[in-house]
Amino acid sequence: MTTTPVWREIGADPGGPIVLAVDYAATGRPEAAFGDLADGLGAGAAMWETVQPPLGAEADFDAADYVDRWVSAVPDRPVRAVLGFCAGGAFAGELAARLTERTGRAPALLLFDPESPTTLTLYYQYRKVVESLSGMLGAERAAAAVADGDRALAGVDGVEQLGTELVRIFTGAAEVACAAAGLDEEYAEELTGTYRSFVRYLIAAAQIDRDKRWAGAVVFSSATPTSGLNPLDPADRAALVDRELRFDVEHADLLRAPDVAAAVGEVLAGKGAR
Repeated sequence: MTTTPVWREIGADPGGPIVLAVDYAATGRPEAAFGDLADGLGAGAAMWETVQPPLGAEADFDAADYVDRWVSAVPDRPVRAVLGFCAGGAFAGELAARLTERTGRAPALLLFDPESPTTLTLYYQYRKVVESLSGMLGAERAAAAVADGDRALAGVDGVEQLGTELVRIFTGAAEVACAAAGLDEEYAEELTGTYRSFVRYLIAAAQIDRDKRWAGAVVFSSATPTSGLNPLDPADRAALVDRELRFDVEHADLLRAPDVAAAVGEVLAGKGAR
C-alpha cells in the first residue's frame, strides 16, 4: 500500500484508469470502508481513497478547500469513477464535477448511502462518539455530555454553529476524562483533534448542493432506515439520482457486502464514463 499526503492506494493497481473514493475512514470505526469494497472487487481499476488533512490543518476548510486539495493531487490518468460513502457522497459529486471541468470527460458517480449533513447528522455522530467513549468518560460524564449535546441541538441554529458548540462540549468532557484517567495531553489533543476534524468535514460537506451534484449518480442503499436516501420520500429519491440499487444489509456493512461489490463491478464495467 502506497500512502501520499492526499490519496491512499487501496487494492491492486494494474495501471490504466483509476477509481477515486471519498470517505472519512477513521481508524477503528464500525462501518466498513472502501478497502473492504476494493477487496470484494479484486483485480481491476486502481482505487484511491482520500486522506484527511493533518489534524488542525483543516480548521477553517470549506468544501472548495477539500476538493481543491484532492483535485490538485489527481495524476494524469483517466478517472473511471468517483465513489462516495455517507457524507463523502456530497464531496464525491463535487469532485466528479471538477474533474469533468478539468478533463472534459465525466467519470461515473457511485454513491453509497449518501448524505448531505444536517444538524441531526452532526448530533447523531456526536452521540455515537460520546457513547463509544463512555468507558473512558464514565457514566456520569457521558450522561452530562449527552445532555449538553441535547441542549445544543435544541438551542443552536445551523450546521456550522451546532458543530462549533458540539466540538466545545466534547473537548471539555474529553480533556477532563483524559486527565482523570492519567492520560497525557498529547493523547487528549489527538482525540479531540480527530473529532474536530470530522466535524469540519461534515460542515464542509453540508455546503454542497446535492440536488445539483447527484444528478446522474448510481446510488447503493442499505436497509438502515435512517441512512442515506432512506428517510426521503421515494419520489424525491427517484428525482435526486439516476438510479438506486437497494441491498438487504445494514449501513455499517454496505461496503463489505459481496452483493454490493458484484453490483459495483457491473456498473463500472458497463457504465464507464458517462
